[in-house]
Order: sequence, then structure tokens, then C-alpha cells
Amino acid sequence: MNALKVLLRLAKIREDQAMAQARRVGTQANETLKFQQQVIEYAKEYEKQILTGGQTGIKVAFIQDADAFREKLLASSSAMDKQIADLRITSKITLEEAMRAKMKSQGLAKLVAKAELVEQQKRDKAEENQFEDILAARTRIHSGTKDA
Repeated sequence: MNALKVLLRLAKIREDQAMAQARRVGTQANETLKFQQQVIEYAKEYEKQILTGGQTGIKVAFIQDADAFREKLLASSSAMDKQIADLRITSKITLEEAMRAKMKSQGLAKLVAKAELVEQQKRDKAEENQFEDILAARTRIHSGTKDA
């Protein structure tokens, strides 16, 4: 019985670790996606500046520099696509592992509960037998009083 409790405790620890890992990876994926969206927004802002700058007569060198920077922002955003996809896959895998750990933990918890119930039933039966023996001894005439 103690071995089952130790296994249950270890399973709970593994479950907690797996859930924490799944949360970390999910959070990292969401943060990377947010960052990618910010980069895209910056690229759009630079595009607006380029368009308004072309109409207001800003130097061509500034427009070229701004356009080059905008292109780099868009390229880095595209590079993040693979990273985000990898993080989503990793998140899915870690979540599946966490669910397996949770199922194992729940199974062990049921097993421990069943073993404890069996032990309690054994104790109850032993106590009931003891009471029956005491009651049977008291109901017999002159039981235990012969030498008294």
C-alpha cells in the first residue's frame, strides 16, 4: 500500500511538472505570436511613412532606408512563422504528455482509494467479528465466571 502511495505521489509530481511545461510552452508561443504581430504593425507604420513621405517630398535616401528596414521587419516576421509553428507543435505534444500524466495520476489515485477501501473493509470486518465474539461470550450462561 505504501508503494502505491509513493507511486501516486511521484505521478502527481510528474503531472504538475508536465502541466507547468505545457503552460510555459503555450505562453511562449503566444508571446512569440504577439511579437510577430507587433513587427508586422511596425512594418505597416513604416509603409505609411514611406507613402506619406513620397507625397510630402522627403529625401529619396530616407524613403529607401525606411523601405529597406520595412523589408527586414517583414522578413523577420516571416522567419518567425516557422518558430511559431514549431512552438505550437511542441505545445500540443507537451499538452498531450501532461494529459497522459494526469490520466496516470488519476488511475493511481483510484487504485490507492480502492486499496484503502479494501483495508477499511477488512478492519471493519475484524471489528465486527470481535464484537460478535464478545457478544457471544456474554450471552453464554456463566461464561467466564466459573472460577471467579
